[in-house]
Amino acid sequence: MAVKPFLVAISVVALTATPAVAAPDHNPRPQVLDVDLTQVCGQPTAGRVSIYHPTGRTSQVAWRLRLNGAVAATGSVTMERSVATAEFSLPAGASGEVLVDAGGNTWRENVNAGCDPVRVVSVGDSVVWNQGVAADHKFPRRTAELLGEATGRGYTHRDYSISGAVLDAPGDDCPGKPLQNVDDDGEMELGEVTAQMPDVFCQLDRAAADGPVDLVIMNGCINDMDPLLGIPFGITPGTEDVPTAVRRECTGVGAAPENPAKDVPYFSGAKVGYGGRGMRAAVERAHALPGHPKVLLVDFYYALSRASGRLSSQCTDRGFAAEVQTECMRRLDLAPQRYEQFTRHSAEAYRQAVAEANAASPDGPYAVAADGLFTVDNAVFTENPLVWQFPTEDPAAALRHFACPEFSPTPPQCLTAALAHPNTAGSQQYAQNFLLNPSLRSWFKLPGEAHELTASMSGNTVSLRAHGVPGAKYRWFFGDGTTAVTPVPTTSHTYTTSGPHLPRVVAEAMGVRSLQEATTPVVIR
Repeated sequence: MAVKPFLVAISVVALTATPAVAAPDHNPRPQVLDVDLTQVCGQPTAGRVSIYHPTGRTSQVAWRLRLNGAVAATGSVTMERSVATAEFSLPAGASGEVLVDAGGNTWRENVNAGCDPVRVVSVGDSVVWNQGVAADHKFPRRTAELLGEATGRGYTHRDYSISGAVLDAPGDDCPGKPLQNVDDDGEMELGEVTAQMPDVFCQLDRAAADGPVDLVIMNGCINDMDPLLGIPFGITPGTEDVPTAVRRECTGVGAAPENPAKDVPYFSGAKVGYGGRGMRAAVERAHALPGHPKVLLVDFYYALSRASGRLSSQCTDRGFAAEVQTECMRRLDLAPQRYEQFTRHSAEAYRQAVAEANAASPDGPYAVAADGLFTVDNAVFTENPLVWQFPTEDPAAALRHFACPEFSPTPPQCLTAALAHPNTAGSQQYAQNFLLNPSLRSWFKLPGEAHELTASMSGNTVSLRAHGVPGAKYRWFFGDGTTAVTPVPTTSHTYTTSGPHLPRVVAEAMGVRSLQEATTPVVIR
């Protein structure tokens, strides 16, 4: 078979395998991209607002800031280019909810009353950027907010992640100011735009310049494998075998002397992220930030799964040659299995990275691989999807409609980049479940006890026993994307895939939830 016709065919399917839906309102209203607040205890709070408006649409944009519902500052910016910034100040002692709008979206921030907020930084790719989700619902921000509420300290959050970022690109030098960093503060205000720079290590370098940190929320290595053509289809060289590719890209082990994907004729992180440093090195670099923060690795969800339905119908009625159509259908039938493999093996790579980093730490364990507790039934085109399924349904679609052609080298991919990323409900699930993690709760002195979930194997069947909680019901997550609920702290499950599978259970009693997880994964030989 000729490679080029098949590559074109499968690329068309990957970018368009969604039903047609009505386009969003693309009226070019100004968008608040970011609001930065710099608080110093006992002094006025300095602030800066960044506003995007398509070039040539208008020369002036007015903005307004409300503090606890009352107008506290107003102004206007001259749009000499598509992005402009303005500064403001809030009086010393001001606290509460800050809302900033410029005629389009409304940006929400909080000013802390106390002087010791939980300081959270996030780095990573489009998963941590939380593609498509409004700023105040993104899960790193919500995790910081929930942690600030639980500790009573309030929070600050700075986000350096960007869509398309690889874990580690070759070379030691970080790029200069990317187009997505509109106000030169290191944060990617236009992180919605698909790009490949800066990588996660560069993001950490930028975060190091902004003072002490208490918690780093991070991920990496999915773009190094090419999530569009590599993970689901195995087209990108080096991604033919998913476990081998995960080991190479997520742990940094097993790279060939030359990158086999360096010359692929399409946009791919595999071109620049092949065989770099692994997640352990990134975790240790994160802990080296000022303040020696704790580190939370964000496990991946199920973007595509066996519950997504038969996708091979996307290969028919498109005018493909018979040979191309047959190969297209074969690859699409394998795509859910390959994405489930990636989810399981990357989770284990993260767990191992954390274990190695903690074991080598002179100041005790500081990192954890936390799970959002997603199942195969939450993937795209399932009965209970917790990911975006259409390219125009998310709140950031209108921004991408204008910003992608202006800033992205690959507008079609940029416009559809929110597909199969956690939606607003999925983002909330991430944040709420992170707060269940026993290590995180212990580090920030939150109530709860850590208990081990015990597991014993008989053939392909695992028997699980949790620590009992009076009056609780137990929701089991078996590590293969399936789940069950029992009224007792024991259950069993038979696996149909080889693993690795890390079982977990959430016990809920009187509205209080607690998490227990096994210490080692189940692997079926």
